[in-house]
Amino acid sequence: MSAVTRPRPSREPLTVVRVPVTDPRVEPLLRELGDEYATRYGTDAHTELARYPDEEFTEPHGGTLLLLLEHGEPVAGGAFRRYDPATAELKRIWTHSAHRRRGLGRRVVAELEREAGARGYRRVFLTTGPRQPEARGLYLAAGYTPLFDTDAEPASLRLLPFEKYLPDHGRDPDTLKVVPVRHYARWAAAVAVVVLVAQFGHGLATNPVWEWDVFRAYFLSETIVQAVWVTLQLTAYATALGFLLGTALAFMRLSRSPVLRTVAWTYIWIFRSIPMIVQLVFWFNLSALYERLGVGIPFGPVLWSVDSNSLIGTMGAAIIGLTLHQAAYAAEIVRGGVIAVDHGQLEAAAALGIPRPRQIRRIVLPQAMRAILPTAGNEIIGMLKGTSVVYVMAIGELFYQVQVIYGRNGRVIPLLLVATAWYVLLTSLLSVAQYYVERHFARGSNRTPPPTPFQRARRLVRDLRASTAGRDRPVGPLGPLGGGR
Repeated sequence: MSAVTRPRPSREPLTVVRVPVTDPRVEPLLRELGDEYATRYGTDAHTELARYPDEEFTEPHGGTLLLLLEHGEPVAGGAFRRYDPATAELKRIWTHSAHRRRGLGRRVVAELEREAGARGYRRVFLTTGPRQPEARGLYLAAGYTPLFDTDAEPASLRLLPFEKYLPDHGRDPDTLKVVPVRHYARWAAAVAVVVLVAQFGHGLATNPVWEWDVFRAYFLSETIVQAVWVTLQLTAYATALGFLLGTALAFMRLSRSPVLRTVAWTYIWIFRSIPMIVQLVFWFNLSALYERLGVGIPFGPVLWSVDSNSLIGTMGAAIIGLTLHQAAYAAEIVRGGVIAVDHGQLEAAAALGIPRPRQIRRIVLPQAMRAILPTAGNEIIGMLKGTSVVYVMAIGELFYQVQVIYGRNGRVIPLLLVATAWYVLLTSLLSVAQYYVERHFARGSNRTPPPTPFQRARRLVRDLRASTAGRDRPVGPLGPLGGGR
């Protein structure tokens, strides 16, 4: 029994050459391809090889044929043809039967991919037959994506297509043309917005109906400033008392007591259902229901009483109405923040023996503030603007005083602009305060918060000064070369 000996792999490097299909060295490739095709599929290979004219594998037609030479003899080869403007199709991948298991097929595929990339192709496509498992393994190992069901039986498939997208290694980066992304729709929208803003600003400056002289006369008038102070008082009292009561209601809803949970839920349900203006009018007319308010034994004699109008004036009724309305919303805001805190924090605190009130004050609420503050800030700003509703009670807040003034002089537009400007100014100040309070409570999660707008501005001024000083500094004469130590 004789053993078949394979030639030893040469230590000399392989040579890659481009050749036409008519080159005599290509003949062994075509002959072995035909024999292998006929052996595996039982059909004439010449018909399959003749499907593609030889000129498709030439450079003028977008193709090429490569051979790997060892000692001048072809040991492997392959070709590609133009499949579409961006895709090259690999064909006729072959390794000489005496040089198998040396990785030459992988080398041929890599050389063909490099050549295809240099020609401008961005995708490689190929097909192989179902009775060529070694070819299937080669393409999978080379990073090709199968375009067929890999779990299906190979015999049930007529062809096995593969594809692979090529990187831009084939081109010189200096020759690549970098084209920026053009956002035409975004540019058009930006131009439209700029035009609309410019038109609005032009109208503000030129339309005489705005009456800017009237605006300047009333913006800092004593009556308006006092009205702004009343608006701030209503906002401060309603916010402080509303969130205090809302916090108590939130923990009542989180209590294990069914009575406390029911009372808190009912309160929130009722006061969120009734419009604020209805509540204010109701509290304004409280004396119609109860002429006197007193303290005594439940369902028994009254020990002390006072006239309702004496106890609760117009300002007091407004504060009560705003507070009770705000508390219903604040309760849900605080409850949402508390729920956001990990329950393990309370379990760890209880394991350390920390009392329950201290757990809430020192552990739960500081962490819950990060979730509470954004929504709470919106509620406070909404309360600032919502104080305008108390005009129905004839309280001299900002909007009511503006109504009174333009009711006397008929300058509706400039007076409404005065109120608008004050609301915008106060809302902006509250937004700035909200930003810094949120920044303070974010220290637990962000050790190095980003610089504030004021810090950025100071840094910009400092950099501008430094660049100006460096530009104005005179340049001294150059010393002798090599004069340093």
